[in-house]
Amino acid sequence: MSDKKRKRSGVASNDRPHKKIALQSPAQTVKVSVIEDGDDWTPVLASTPGITLPSSLSLKLYTKARPNASRSALPGPELLLHSADHPRLDYTAQEENSNGSDGYLKHYIGVYDPQIGKLELAQARKLVVRSTLRLAGVPTTDSKADSDAKEAPKNLSARSTLGLAFGTKKSQKAIRALTANAIQASPSKSKSGTQSSSTLDPLASAVVSSMAASTSSMPTKEEMQAEIDEAKPLPKPNMQAETPAEVYPVEDLVGGIAVLKAIGVKEWIDKVNAGKDIQTKSLFVARRLRATVQSGDVKKVKILKYLLLLIEWFRSLKPGKKTGHRAPKPEDLPDLLANWGSDIVNGVNRRFAEGGGALNKWHLDNLITHILALTLTLDNYATDTHDILKDLKLEIKALSKYYLELGCGVALPTETERTALGIAKAEAASHRIARLRLPLVFPKMRIPAAGKKKR
Repeated sequence: MSDKKRKRSGVASNDRPHKKIALQSPAQTVKVSVIEDGDDWTPVLASTPGITLPSSLSLKLYTKARPNASRSALPGPELLLHSADHPRLDYTAQEENSNGSDGYLKHYIGVYDPQIGKLELAQARKLVVRSTLRLAGVPTTDSKADSDAKEAPKNLSARSTLGLAFGTKKSQKAIRALTANAIQASPSKSKSGTQSSSTLDPLASAVVSSMAASTSSMPTKEEMQAEIDEAKPLPKPNMQAETPAEVYPVEDLVGGIAVLKAIGVKEWIDKVNAGKDIQTKSLFVARRLRATVQSGDVKKVKILKYLLLLIEWFRSLKPGKKTGHRAPKPEDLPDLLANWGSDIVNGVNRRFAEGGGALNKWHLDNLITHILALTLTLDNYATDTHDILKDLKLEIKALSKYYLELGCGVALPTETERTALGIAKAEAASHRIARLRLPLVFPKMRIPAAGKKKR
Protein backbone atom coordinates (compact mmCIF):
# COMPACT_ATOMS: atom_id res chain seq x y z
CA MET A 1 0.00 0.00 0.00
CA SER A 2 2.81 2.36 0.81
CA ASP A 3 4.27 1.63 -2.59
CA LYS A 4 1.13 2.81 -4.32
CA LYS A 5 0.90 5.97 -2.30
CA ARG A 6 3.24 8.55 -3.61
CA LYS A 7 3.58 12.20 -2.87
CA ARG A 8 2.13 14.61 -5.48
CA SER A 9 4.86 15.90 -7.62
CA GLY A 10 5.26 19.70 -7.80
CA VAL A 11 5.67 19.49 -11.57
CA ALA A 12 3.01 18.19 -13.92
CA SER A 13 3.65 15.48 -16.42
CA ASN A 14 3.78 17.99 -19.27
CA ASP A 15 6.65 19.88 -17.59
CA ARG A 16 4.49 22.95 -16.92
CA PRO A 17 4.28 24.28 -13.37
CA HIS A 18 0.96 23.53 -11.80
CA LYS A 19 0.80 26.83 -9.97
CA LYS A 20 0.18 30.12 -11.84
CA ILE A 21 3.16 32.33 -12.27
CA ALA A 22 2.63 35.65 -10.63
CA LEU A 23 2.65 38.54 -13.11
CA GLN A 24 3.81 42.06 -12.43
CA SER A 25 1.67 43.45 -9.67
CA PRO A 26 -0.50 46.38 -10.70
CA ALA A 27 -0.39 49.64 -8.89
CA GLN A 28 -2.29 49.68 -5.68
CA THR A 29 -4.38 52.68 -6.85
CA VAL A 30 -5.77 53.28 -10.35
CA LYS A 31 -6.29 56.84 -11.51
CA VAL A 32 -9.42 57.08 -13.70
CA SER A 33 -10.00 60.03 -16.01
CA VAL A 34 -12.73 60.73 -18.57
CA ILE A 35 -11.92 62.27 -21.94
CA GLU A 36 -14.62 64.79 -22.73
CA ASP A 37 -16.17 64.93 -26.19
CA GLY A 38 -14.56 67.49 -28.43
CA ASP A 39 -11.01 66.18 -28.24
CA ASP A 40 -9.01 65.28 -31.32
CA TRP A 41 -10.37 61.75 -31.54
CA THR A 42 -13.70 60.03 -30.95
CA PRO A 43 -13.96 56.25 -30.58
CA VAL A 44 -16.65 54.47 -32.54
CA LEU A 45 -18.37 51.14 -31.91
CA ALA A 46 -19.78 49.85 -35.17
CA SER A 47 -21.99 46.81 -35.60
CA THR A 48 -22.53 45.11 -38.95
CA PRO A 49 -25.83 43.22 -38.75
CA GLY A 50 -26.06 40.70 -41.59
CA ILE A 51 -23.08 41.93 -43.64
CA THR A 52 -19.36 41.36 -43.79
CA LEU A 53 -17.19 44.37 -44.46
CA PRO A 54 -14.29 44.10 -46.93
CA SER A 55 -10.93 44.31 -45.23
CA SER A 56 -9.81 47.11 -47.57
CA LEU A 57 -12.88 49.27 -46.96
CA SER A 58 -12.15 52.95 -46.35
CA LEU A 59 -14.84 55.15 -44.80
CA LYS A 60 -15.06 58.93 -44.91
CA LEU A 61 -16.32 60.90 -41.93
CA TYR A 62 -19.17 63.43 -42.09
CA THR A 63 -20.75 65.41 -39.25
CA LYS A 64 -23.77 67.60 -38.71
CA ALA A 65 -25.47 69.24 -35.74
CA ARG A 66 -27.98 67.17 -33.86
CA PRO A 67 -31.59 68.27 -34.32
CA ASN A 68 -32.46 67.36 -30.72
CA ALA A 69 -29.16 68.08 -28.99
CA SER A 70 -30.83 69.12 -25.75
CA ARG A 71 -32.48 65.70 -25.28
CA SER A 72 -29.71 63.54 -26.74
CA ALA A 73 -27.56 61.38 -24.50
CA LEU A 74 -24.61 61.97 -26.83
CA PRO A 75 -22.92 65.37 -26.85
CA GLY A 76 -21.39 66.92 -29.92
CA PRO A 77 -22.34 66.57 -33.58
CA GLU A 78 -23.93 63.53 -35.22
CA LEU A 79 -21.53 61.24 -37.08
CA LEU A 80 -21.88 59.44 -40.39
CA LEU A 81 -19.35 57.22 -42.16
CA HIS A 82 -19.73 56.53 -45.86
CA SER A 83 -17.86 54.61 -48.55
CA ALA A 84 -18.48 54.36 -52.30
CA ASP A 85 -15.34 52.36 -53.09
CA HIS A 86 -17.24 49.17 -53.87
CA PRO A 87 -18.32 48.94 -57.54
CA ARG A 88 -21.89 47.96 -56.64
CA LEU A 89 -22.57 48.75 -53.00
CA ASP A 90 -22.60 51.86 -50.82
CA TYR A 91 -21.69 51.40 -47.16
CA THR A 92 -23.13 53.84 -44.63
CA ALA A 93 -22.58 53.83 -40.87
CA GLN A 94 -24.81 56.11 -38.86
CA GLU A 95 -26.37 56.42 -35.44
CA GLU A 96 -29.80 54.86 -35.08
CA ASN A 97 -32.18 56.10 -32.45
CA SER A 98 -33.72 53.59 -30.08
CA ASN A 99 -37.16 54.15 -28.60
CA GLY A 100 -36.63 51.77 -25.65
CA SER A 101 -34.37 51.91 -22.64
CA ASP A 102 -31.36 51.53 -24.94
CA GLY A 103 -31.85 55.14 -25.94
CA TYR A 104 -30.30 56.17 -22.59
CA LEU A 105 -27.46 53.62 -22.81
CA LYS A 106 -23.96 55.03 -23.10
CA HIS A 107 -20.95 53.17 -24.41
CA TYR A 108 -17.43 53.80 -23.13
CA ILE A 109 -14.04 52.58 -24.26
CA GLY A 110 -11.22 52.46 -21.72
CA VAL A 111 -7.46 52.47 -22.23
CA TYR A 112 -5.50 51.20 -19.23
CA ASP A 113 -1.79 51.83 -18.69
CA PRO A 114 -0.44 49.40 -16.04
CA GLN A 115 2.89 51.18 -15.81
CA ILE A 116 1.43 54.28 -14.26
CA GLY A 117 -1.89 52.84 -13.13
CA LYS A 118 -4.03 55.21 -15.24
CA LEU A 119 -7.34 54.37 -16.92
CA GLU A 120 -8.70 56.77 -19.52
CA LEU A 121 -12.40 56.48 -20.49
CA ALA A 122 -14.03 58.04 -23.55
CA GLN A 123 -17.64 57.88 -24.59
CA ALA A 124 -17.96 55.96 -27.86
CA ARG A 125 -20.48 56.49 -30.63
CA LYS A 126 -22.59 53.47 -31.45
CA LEU A 127 -22.97 53.21 -35.22
CA VAL A 128 -24.70 50.63 -37.38
CA VAL A 129 -23.16 49.81 -40.76
CA ARG A 130 -25.55 48.95 -43.56
CA SER A 131 -25.06 48.39 -47.27
CA THR A 132 -27.32 49.56 -50.09
CA LEU A 133 -27.28 48.64 -53.75
CA ARG A 134 -26.22 51.62 -55.83
CA LEU A 135 -29.01 52.67 -58.18
CA ALA A 136 -26.79 53.88 -60.99
CA GLY A 137 -24.48 50.89 -61.28
CA VAL A 138 -21.75 51.35 -63.87
CA PRO A 139 -19.85 48.40 -65.38
CA THR A 140 -16.10 48.53 -65.29
CA THR A 141 -14.00 48.68 -68.46
CA ASP A 142 -10.35 48.41 -69.27
CA SER A 143 -10.14 51.97 -70.57
CA LYS A 144 -9.32 54.47 -67.81
CA ALA A 145 -10.97 57.35 -69.64
CA ASP A 146 -14.19 55.40 -70.08
CA SER A 147 -14.03 54.30 -66.46
CA ASP A 148 -13.66 57.88 -65.20
CA ALA A 149 -16.53 59.06 -67.39
CA LYS A 150 -18.82 56.29 -66.18
CA GLU A 151 -17.86 56.71 -62.53
CA ALA A 152 -19.14 60.32 -62.60
CA PRO A 153 -22.84 59.42 -62.24
CA LYS A 154 -22.02 57.07 -59.36
CA ASN A 155 -20.03 59.70 -57.48
CA LEU A 156 -22.64 62.33 -58.20
CA SER A 157 -25.36 60.07 -56.78
CA ALA A 158 -23.30 59.44 -53.66
CA ARG A 159 -22.58 63.13 -53.16
CA SER A 160 -26.24 63.98 -53.71
CA THR A 161 -27.31 61.47 -51.08
CA LEU A 162 -24.82 62.86 -48.60
CA GLY A 163 -25.81 66.42 -49.48
CA LEU A 164 -29.47 65.73 -48.80
CA ALA A 165 -28.62 64.09 -45.47
CA PHE A 166 -25.84 66.33 -44.13
CA GLY A 167 -25.72 69.38 -46.41
CA THR A 168 -26.85 72.91 -45.69
CA LYS A 169 -30.36 74.08 -46.53
CA LYS A 170 -29.03 75.92 -49.59
CA SER A 171 -27.22 72.86 -50.96
CA GLN A 172 -30.23 70.61 -50.27
CA LYS A 173 -32.47 73.02 -52.19
CA ALA A 174 -30.05 73.02 -55.14
CA ILE A 175 -29.93 69.20 -55.26
CA ARG A 176 -33.72 68.94 -55.17
CA ALA A 177 -34.02 71.51 -57.95
CA LEU A 178 -31.65 69.50 -60.16
CA THR A 179 -33.45 66.22 -59.63
CA ALA A 180 -37.09 67.39 -59.45
CA ASN A 181 -37.84 67.15 -63.17
CA ALA A 182 -34.93 65.02 -64.31
CA ILE A 183 -35.57 62.02 -66.54
CA GLN A 184 -32.80 59.51 -65.93
CA ALA A 185 -31.69 57.30 -68.79
CA SER A 186 -32.08 53.63 -67.98
CA PRO A 187 -29.62 51.01 -69.21
CA SER A 188 -30.59 49.36 -72.48
CA LYS A 189 -28.86 46.85 -74.68
CA SER A 190 -27.31 47.96 -77.92
CA LYS A 191 -27.05 45.91 -81.06
CA SER A 192 -23.75 44.46 -79.89
CA GLY A 193 -25.39 43.15 -76.73
CA THR A 194 -23.58 45.49 -74.33
CA GLN A 195 -25.35 47.72 -71.84
CA SER A 196 -25.73 51.38 -72.78
CA SER A 197 -26.94 54.12 -70.42
CA SER A 198 -27.22 56.85 -73.07
CA THR A 199 -30.71 55.91 -74.27
CA LEU A 200 -34.03 56.44 -72.53
CA ASP A 201 -36.42 53.65 -71.72
CA PRO A 202 -39.65 53.44 -73.80
CA LEU A 203 -41.73 55.30 -71.21
CA ALA A 204 -39.29 58.20 -70.91
CA SER A 205 -38.88 58.34 -74.69
CA ALA A 206 -42.66 58.55 -75.11
CA VAL A 207 -42.84 61.38 -72.57
CA VAL A 208 -40.03 63.33 -74.24
CA SER A 209 -41.47 62.89 -77.73
CA SER A 210 -44.95 63.94 -76.60
CA MET A 211 -43.47 67.00 -74.91
CA ALA A 212 -41.65 67.96 -78.10
CA ALA A 213 -44.81 67.53 -80.17
CA SER A 214 -46.94 69.61 -77.79
CA THR A 215 -44.40 72.41 -77.35
CA SER A 216 -43.55 72.76 -81.04
CA SER A 217 -46.84 74.56 -81.67
CA MET A 218 -46.50 76.86 -78.67
CA PRO A 219 -46.02 80.54 -79.60
CA THR A 220 -42.73 82.23 -78.88
CA LYS A 221 -42.41 85.20 -76.57
CA GLU A 222 -42.27 87.55 -79.56
CA GLU A 223 -45.42 86.03 -81.04
CA MET A 224 -47.23 86.32 -77.72
CA GLN A 225 -46.15 89.95 -77.42
CA ALA A 226 -47.42 90.65 -80.97
CA GLU A 227 -50.82 89.12 -80.15
CA ILE A 228 -51.05 91.19 -76.97
CA ASP A 229 -50.18 94.38 -78.85
CA GLU A 230 -52.74 93.56 -81.53
CA ALA A 231 -55.50 93.17 -78.95
CA LYS A 232 -54.69 96.35 -77.02
CA PRO A 233 -57.39 99.06 -77.00
CA LEU A 234 -55.47 101.74 -78.88
CA PRO A 235 -55.04 102.98 -82.45
CA LYS A 236 -52.81 100.73 -84.53
CA PRO A 237 -49.34 102.28 -84.86
CA ASN A 238 -47.37 102.27 -88.10
CA MET A 239 -44.21 100.39 -87.14
CA GLN A 240 -42.51 101.37 -90.42
CA ALA A 241 -42.98 105.09 -89.73
CA GLU A 242 -39.97 107.32 -90.35
CA THR A 243 -41.39 110.39 -88.58
CA PRO A 244 -43.68 110.76 -85.53
CA ALA A 245 -46.43 112.14 -87.79
CA GLU A 246 -46.58 108.80 -89.63
CA VAL A 247 -47.06 106.68 -86.50
CA TYR A 248 -50.76 107.53 -86.04
CA PRO A 249 -52.22 108.90 -89.29
CA VAL A 250 -54.93 111.50 -88.68
CA GLU A 251 -57.36 109.79 -91.07
CA ASP A 252 -57.26 106.66 -88.90
CA LEU A 253 -57.80 108.63 -85.69
CA VAL A 254 -60.92 110.44 -86.93
CA GLY A 255 -62.44 107.51 -88.82
CA GLY A 256 -61.52 108.42 -92.39
CA ILE A 257 -60.85 111.38 -94.65
CA ALA A 258 -64.59 111.72 -95.33
CA VAL A 259 -65.16 112.63 -91.67
CA LEU A 260 -62.64 115.45 -91.86
CA LYS A 261 -64.31 116.83 -94.96
CA ALA A 262 -67.73 116.75 -93.27
CA ILE A 263 -66.60 118.77 -90.24
CA GLY A 264 -67.46 122.44 -90.64
CA VAL A 265 -65.16 125.01 -89.04
CA LYS A 266 -66.17 128.21 -90.85
CA GLU A 267 -68.02 129.50 -87.80
CA TRP A 268 -64.93 129.11 -85.63
CA ILE A 269 -62.68 130.82 -88.16
CA ASP A 270 -65.07 133.75 -88.58
CA LYS A 271 -65.46 134.32 -84.85
CA VAL A 272 -61.72 134.20 -84.20
CA ASN A 273 -60.98 136.59 -87.07
CA ALA A 274 -63.68 138.92 -85.72
CA GLY A 275 -62.08 138.85 -82.27
CA LYS A 276 -64.99 137.05 -80.63
CA ASP A 277 -64.65 134.43 -77.92
CA ILE A 278 -65.71 130.80 -78.45
CA GLN A 279 -67.01 128.99 -75.40
CA THR A 280 -66.13 125.28 -75.15
CA LYS A 281 -66.40 122.63 -72.47
CA SER A 282 -62.77 121.56 -72.92
CA LEU A 283 -59.78 123.27 -71.33
CA PHE A 284 -57.43 121.64 -73.85
CA VAL A 285 -59.39 122.94 -76.85
CA ALA A 286 -60.02 126.39 -75.36
CA ARG A 287 -56.30 127.06 -74.81
CA ARG A 288 -55.35 126.08 -78.37
CA LEU A 289 -58.33 127.19 -80.45
CA ARG A 290 -57.27 130.76 -81.23
CA ALA A 291 -53.67 129.88 -82.05
CA THR A 292 -54.75 126.96 -84.24
CA VAL A 293 -57.21 129.09 -86.23
CA GLN A 294 -54.70 131.91 -86.66
CA SER A 295 -52.11 129.45 -88.00
CA GLY A 296 -54.24 129.07 -91.14
CA ASP A 297 -54.10 125.26 -91.04
CA VAL A 298 -57.75 124.37 -91.71
CA LYS A 299 -57.07 120.63 -91.37
CA LYS A 300 -55.69 121.14 -87.89
CA VAL A 301 -58.77 123.19 -86.96
CA LYS A 302 -60.98 120.30 -88.10
CA ILE A 303 -58.91 117.88 -85.98
CA LEU A 304 -59.32 120.18 -82.97
CA LYS A 305 -63.09 120.30 -83.44
CA TYR A 306 -63.31 116.50 -83.79
CA LEU A 307 -61.29 116.19 -80.57
CA LEU A 308 -63.83 118.45 -78.87
CA LEU A 309 -66.59 116.09 -80.05
CA LEU A 310 -64.84 113.06 -78.52
CA ILE A 311 -64.26 114.88 -75.22
CA GLU A 312 -67.90 115.98 -74.93
CA TRP A 313 -69.14 112.53 -75.97
CA PHE A 314 -66.85 110.96 -73.35
CA ARG A 315 -68.17 113.26 -70.63
CA SER A 316 -71.77 112.48 -71.59
CA LEU A 317 -71.37 108.71 -71.00
CA LYS A 318 -73.65 107.27 -68.35
CA PRO A 319 -72.92 104.42 -65.91
CA GLY A 320 -74.30 101.06 -67.00
CA LYS A 321 -76.89 99.12 -65.07
CA LYS A 322 -74.37 96.47 -63.94
CA THR A 323 -70.87 97.37 -65.15
CA GLY A 324 -69.23 99.68 -67.67
CA HIS A 325 -70.89 102.68 -69.31
CA ARG A 326 -73.60 103.39 -71.84
CA ALA A 327 -73.49 105.80 -74.75
CA PRO A 328 -76.08 108.60 -74.68
CA LYS A 329 -79.02 108.44 -77.05
CA PRO A 330 -79.03 110.87 -80.01
CA GLU A 331 -82.04 112.75 -78.62
CA ASP A 332 -80.07 113.39 -75.40
CA LEU A 333 -77.36 115.23 -77.35
CA PRO A 334 -79.03 118.14 -79.11
CA ASP A 335 -75.94 120.34 -78.89
CA LEU A 336 -73.70 117.68 -80.42
CA LEU A 337 -76.12 117.04 -83.26
CA ALA A 338 -76.40 120.75 -83.97
CA ASN A 339 -72.66 121.40 -83.99
CA TRP A 340 -71.43 118.24 -85.72
CA GLY A 341 -74.37 116.64 -87.48
CA SER A 342 -76.04 113.29 -86.90
CA ASP A 343 -73.78 111.39 -89.30
CA ILE A 344 -70.58 112.30 -87.45
CA VAL A 345 -72.10 111.74 -83.98
CA ASN A 346 -73.55 108.39 -84.98
CA GLY A 347 -70.17 107.47 -86.43
CA VAL A 348 -68.59 108.04 -83.00
CA ASN A 349 -71.20 105.73 -81.46
CA ARG A 350 -70.41 103.00 -83.97
CA ARG A 351 -66.63 103.32 -83.55
CA PHE A 352 -66.34 103.37 -79.77
CA ALA A 353 -69.43 101.52 -78.47
CA GLU A 354 -70.97 98.13 -79.07
CA GLY A 355 -74.17 97.70 -81.10
CA GLY A 356 -76.37 98.31 -78.07
CA GLY A 357 -74.42 101.38 -77.00
CA ALA A 358 -72.54 99.67 -74.13
CA LEU A 359 -68.89 100.43 -73.32
CA ASN A 360 -66.81 98.09 -71.21
CA LYS A 361 -63.26 98.74 -69.99
CA TRP A 362 -61.75 97.91 -73.39
CA HIS A 363 -64.06 100.33 -75.24
CA LEU A 364 -63.39 103.09 -72.72
CA ASP A 365 -59.62 102.66 -72.99
CA ASN A 366 -59.87 102.65 -76.76
CA LEU A 367 -61.72 105.98 -76.70
CA ILE A 368 -59.21 107.55 -74.30
CA THR A 369 -56.16 106.47 -76.31
CA HIS A 370 -57.69 107.91 -79.51
CA ILE A 371 -58.26 111.21 -77.70
CA LEU A 372 -54.65 111.26 -76.45
CA ALA A 373 -53.28 110.42 -79.89
CA LEU A 374 -55.15 113.47 -81.26
CA THR A 375 -53.59 115.67 -78.55
CA LEU A 376 -50.15 114.54 -79.72
CA THR A 377 -51.03 115.46 -83.30
CA LEU A 378 -52.24 118.93 -82.30
CA ASP A 379 -49.19 119.67 -80.11
CA ASN A 380 -46.57 118.46 -82.62
CA TYR A 381 -46.07 115.17 -80.70
CA ALA A 382 -44.92 116.79 -77.44
CA THR A 383 -47.95 117.71 -75.33
CA ASP A 384 -48.48 119.02 -71.82
CA THR A 385 -50.87 116.53 -70.25
CA HIS A 386 -52.29 118.96 -67.67
CA ASP A 387 -55.19 120.28 -69.77
CA ILE A 388 -56.42 116.93 -71.11
CA LEU A 389 -56.05 115.56 -67.57
CA LYS A 390 -58.62 118.08 -66.37
CA ASP A 391 -60.95 117.35 -69.29
CA LEU A 392 -60.99 113.58 -68.77
CA LYS A 393 -60.82 113.81 -64.94
CA LEU A 394 -58.08 111.20 -64.67
CA GLU A 395 -55.17 110.74 -62.29
CA ILE A 396 -51.65 111.63 -63.44
CA LYS A 397 -50.48 108.03 -63.05
CA ALA A 398 -53.37 106.60 -65.09
CA LEU A 399 -53.00 109.21 -67.83
CA SER A 400 -49.23 108.65 -68.04
CA LYS A 401 -49.85 104.93 -68.46
CA TYR A 402 -52.12 105.60 -71.47
CA TYR A 403 -49.41 107.73 -73.09
CA LEU A 404 -46.83 105.01 -72.45
CA GLU A 405 -49.08 102.52 -74.22
CA LEU A 406 -49.04 104.85 -77.23
CA GLY A 407 -45.24 104.64 -77.31
CA CYS A 408 -44.55 108.00 -75.66
CA GLY A 409 -42.01 108.96 -73.09
CA VAL A 410 -43.51 110.81 -70.12
CA ALA A 411 -41.44 113.10 -67.89
CA LEU A 412 -41.57 116.30 -65.89
CA PRO A 413 -41.11 119.49 -67.93
CA THR A 414 -37.59 120.80 -68.25
CA GLU A 415 -36.66 124.38 -67.36
CA THR A 416 -36.97 125.39 -71.02
CA GLU A 417 -40.37 123.74 -71.35
CA ARG A 418 -41.55 125.24 -68.05
CA THR A 419 -40.58 128.71 -69.24
CA ALA A 420 -42.34 128.19 -72.57
CA LEU A 421 -45.49 127.04 -70.79
CA GLY A 422 -45.36 130.01 -68.43
CA ILE A 423 -45.78 127.98 -65.24
CA ALA A 424 -44.05 128.36 -61.89
CA LYS A 425 -41.64 125.76 -60.54
CA ALA A 426 -44.09 124.67 -57.83
CA GLU A 427 -46.86 124.25 -60.39
CA ALA A 428 -44.65 122.14 -62.68
CA ALA A 429 -45.09 119.14 -60.36
CA SER A 430 -48.65 118.66 -61.67
CA HIS A 431 -47.55 118.77 -65.32
CA ARG A 432 -46.09 116.01 -67.48
CA ILE A 433 -44.71 116.19 -71.00
CA ALA A 434 -45.67 113.25 -73.22
CA ARG A 435 -43.34 113.03 -76.20
CA LEU A 436 -43.63 110.63 -79.15
CA ARG A 437 -40.21 109.68 -80.52
CA LEU A 438 -38.73 107.12 -82.85
CA PRO A 439 -37.93 104.32 -82.51
CA LEU A 440 -41.14 103.43 -80.75
CA VAL A 441 -40.88 101.80 -77.34
CA PHE A 442 -43.97 100.07 -75.94
CA PRO A 443 -44.46 98.45 -72.51
CA LYS A 444 -43.64 94.74 -72.58
CA MET A 445 -45.64 91.99 -70.96
CA ARG A 446 -44.35 90.97 -67.58
CA ILE A 447 -43.63 87.32 -66.74
CA PRO A 448 -43.43 86.72 -62.95
CA ALA A 449 -40.34 84.95 -61.67
CA ALA A 450 -40.59 81.31 -60.70
CA GLY A 451 -41.05 80.64 -57.03
CA LYS A 452 -42.12 84.19 -56.15
CA LYS A 453 -45.44 84.71 -54.49
CA LYS A 454 -47.65 87.72 -54.82
CA ARG A 455 -48.03 89.77 -51.69
